[in-house]
Amino acid sequence: MLKLDVLRSSLWKKETVMLFILFLSSVICARISGGKVIGQDTTVINEENATLLCQLTETDDDLTRIIWKKKTRENPEESIFFVIRQGGKTEHKNGLKVQFIGNFAEKNGSIQLLGMRLLDEGIYTCTFNLYPSGPLETDINVTVFARPVVNVSGEAPFAGYLKVKLASCFASNARPGAEVMWRLGDLENFLMTETSDTMNPDGTITVVSYLLGVPLKHLNKKNIQCVVKHITQKEELVLDYTINIHYPPESVVIIPDSPKNAKEFRCIVDSNPEPTSYTWTREGTPYYEGNKLPMPKLSPDFNGLYICNASNKYGSSLGSLYINVHTESSTVCWGLFGFVICCAVLAVVVGVIFRYKQEWIQVLRHSSDERAQDSAGQPRQEDDRDDQDESGNPFSPVQLQTLFIYVDMNQNEFIVLIKLMLYTLIDVAQLKSCSSDIFYI
Repeated sequence: MLKLDVLRSSLWKKETVMLFILFLSSVICARISGGKVIGQDTTVINEENATLLCQLTETDDDLTRIIWKKKTRENPEESIFFVIRQGGKTEHKNGLKVQFIGNFAEKNGSIQLLGMRLLDEGIYTCTFNLYPSGPLETDINVTVFARPVVNVSGEAPFAGYLKVKLASCFASNARPGAEVMWRLGDLENFLMTETSDTMNPDGTITVVSYLLGVPLKHLNKKNIQCVVKHITQKEELVLDYTINIHYPPESVVIIPDSPKNAKEFRCIVDSNPEPTSYTWTREGTPYYEGNKLPMPKLSPDFNGLYICNASNKYGSSLGSLYINVHTESSTVCWGLFGFVICCAVLAVVVGVIFRYKQEWIQVLRHSSDERAQDSAGQPRQEDDRDDQDESGNPFSPVQLQTLFIYVDMNQNEFIVLIKLMLYTLIDVAQLKSCSSDIFYI
């Protein structure tokens, strides 16, 4: 038994020595081969492609195959997902979309991963199986970033004196978290900001920056900017925002569409939101609805006080318009004008009659005397109708000539009378001039 134990002990020692020699020889061979695997950590944006570079250098050993393994957030256990054999033949495992973009003969095992997800982030191992030196490998860390989803959510507070939230700027589902800030310009003394972040189940981060302040009316329609910075963006992302403060109608102004010939009047209101109702009343009676009051033709029929009542959900306000169409040329004006014309014509006729009455009588008397003398010396053989000439005129040619000569001699005076009548008509027309005035209140 003793000899058997000694023999067993001797054999165990020999096996141990042989194993040690084999281990040393493998280490020496690996050092002699001088193989080195070059890899590079990489980052990729969610849903984009990742390129994993893997190159074997400084060895003349034969390459038998290239193996890719991974440990990801989705599956922390190391597993083989891609194998490359001699001749560039590939074998896919675990369903990951992979493309071989290297060259087996040149000992380049680079691959491209398609459509990377956040859960695909992890450690990827590139292994070169060599003969006779054995496997050489390197680990490549793959980081997956996610671009932020940026938006501004506005508020519409009612004007008041308590600090409230005016707006929120979101940079959601980003990896890593984004930097969010507000550019307030001249409003920095009136507003303040608060920022918070939340970790989402998929590892992304949502950052929110709140804009706080007292909702004063003068802040309405002021422009500010939300600025977002992230590692996936070369430039900062800027979102414009206009502050929105609600308040009831505070002033109503009524203006015509034309300063000279208005066809309609508009009701202009300072309010936010815009009025939902416009009601026009005339002398206290509902007259029209809408922000425009049509006035096709101004006349005294439209005279009166018009009230525009504009309202939104917070209140209402009134504006007034007073229309006074003043026309001096009414029926009385036209009647006066006709009366003056008649008087002027009558005055001219009367003046002519009185001016020439004496001369007409003298001519008639002179003609009568001549006929009396003729009848005394020679009896008349014709009746009275023979006193008329062939044309039927009551005067003889001599009598007519005498009258016309007299009138012709006094035509300058007659023209003066006509001119006087015309000047009188012009003056009356000027007095009659009709005008219209509109008064806005």
